[in-house]
Amino acid sequence: MSPPSLDLLFREPAVLRRVIQTIGDALFVVDRDKRIIFFNQKAESLVGYKAEEVLSKRCVDGIHCEKCTGYCELFDKGEIVNTEVTLLARDGKIRVCRKNAYVLRDKDGVITGGVEFLHDITEWTQKVQEAEMQRRQLLRRQQLQTAILSSICEGVITLDPARRVTSISNRATEITGWSASEALGRTCGEVLGADCSDDCPVAGCMAGKSEAGRLTTLSRRDKESYPAFSLAKTLRDESGQPIGHVLVIEDRCGADAPVALGDGIVGSSTLMQGVYRLLQQVANSDVTVLITGESGTGKEVVARALHKMSLPEGAPFVAVNCAAIPENLLESELFGHVRGAFTGAVRDNPGRVREAEGGILFLDEIGDMPMSLQVKLLRFLQEREFQRVGDVATRKSNARVVAATNADLPSRVERGQFREDLYYRIKVVPIHVPPLRARREDIAPLATHILKGIAARLNRPELTLTPNCLERLLLHDWPGNVRELMNVLEYATTVCTAHRIRTIDLPPDLEDKVPQRYRGHYELPPGIESERIRSALEVSSGNRSAAARLVGMNRVTLYRKMKRYGLA
Repeated sequence: MSPPSLDLLFREPAVLRRVIQTIGDALFVVDRDKRIIFFNQKAESLVGYKAEEVLSKRCVDGIHCEKCTGYCELFDKGEIVNTEVTLLARDGKIRVCRKNAYVLRDKDGVITGGVEFLHDITEWTQKVQEAEMQRRQLLRRQQLQTAILSSICEGVITLDPARRVTSISNRATEITGWSASEALGRTCGEVLGADCSDDCPVAGCMAGKSEAGRLTTLSRRDKESYPAFSLAKTLRDESGQPIGHVLVIEDRCGADAPVALGDGIVGSSTLMQGVYRLLQQVANSDVTVLITGESGTGKEVVARALHKMSLPEGAPFVAVNCAAIPENLLESELFGHVRGAFTGAVRDNPGRVREAEGGILFLDEIGDMPMSLQVKLLRFLQEREFQRVGDVATRKSNARVVAATNADLPSRVERGQFREDLYYRIKVVPIHVPPLRARREDIAPLATHILKGIAARLNRPELTLTPNCLERLLLHDWPGNVRELMNVLEYATTVCTAHRIRTIDLPPDLEDKVPQRYRGHYELPPGIESERIRSALEVSSGNRSAAARLVGMNRVTLYRKMKRYGLA
């Protein structure tokens, strides 16, 4: 049996017409005068005209091709192959097509017309354009991220769930000695020269902590050891699922302590390290803690750090300001009440103690608690029992009590304003938060940390502090402590019109509050001073005389400090 022949197709005009009517491309045929003599169904849907509307008309009246409005090459060249053209459809929309066209000849070779195929690639072209736009946006985002990471003083490394390096900042390559191409794909332990012990920050995050940090000794690629503070945080996608970790590494050569201690506490002073160590020691117990310190020192921050350390994520932290609630309402607010217990009690109130079940009840300004309520609080602390106002039932609670005050409780006890037995009951573990003026090395990291939060809230993430501005902050005595620092930075962020906060952006009265004992001879913390010298050397291209003028010291002093900080 002979194979089928295409001649059969051409001997059956009806079959051939059906084939060309239903093919996937628009197809139309013109005569020698460029008048349409055939228009298939796909051509109709492409341009929006019915065949009967365009038959016997010139092709330019039915197919509004950009080529047709100028010069048509078909009858001169004999064919058009894979040419991209745009058409204007009847509905006014632009169609992008791939065009192939051929002339038709009689048996003597004379051109009698032409046939054109148009393949609609509008949707495909749009997707290509969208993909290109997304590629450019991604490239710009990557460039921006690279620029941001390169501007950060600390080294930044991102890790996948298996702890393999997915990106590393320029500063991180300087600290570790690994280039980006060498570090990518390796484990963080290999790049940092660190062990993967239980107190590893990344391991802490994998165990459920939102962030974890530690001061440790790492090794560069050349095996040279160096002290560093590493802080890890879990990266999550839009649905909240962990997708890896970011690791911030600060080379602590020339510095005495870490910048951030973790669990929300920012600081590098010996005093704050003592506070943090004490919190770690009491984290796994349920003893009552009394946090003391001047107003604005961050006593609630310390309480929340203890909450993070000691309890699983999601455990309640309930804060009650004993000074802000009227005396006649404080008992009800604290222990709750039943409906009808007093005028206005239209429904049951479970109370803050019940809300804190399984978590921490933070009693702020406990020194201002009324004497009438102190005895009931004492009973609760001793027996873990309480009664709601108007109720006869006794209830149990396992909420841990953490109290805070800026008052001198021993003096209040002597004056009969605070119960002595309650005082000794709440100060099982006393933790004192030092004032900011006593830990000046914490001012720089605190200012940077606070500014990041304020700038993000005000949609100004590019804001940083100039060295002169930071020096001014270091000189201030901060009678209002961290709260005053927050207010100063809030003011500066609001009035600053540049990308960096300058001294002129600080509140006008800040200059007048600089203590005389600090003016002109306050020594900057080593980390700040070394960074100033490093920046001055970069700006002056290594010229030491010029760098000395920039930082305001003589050349001999500059060279001595360069040797101290390992910059010589």
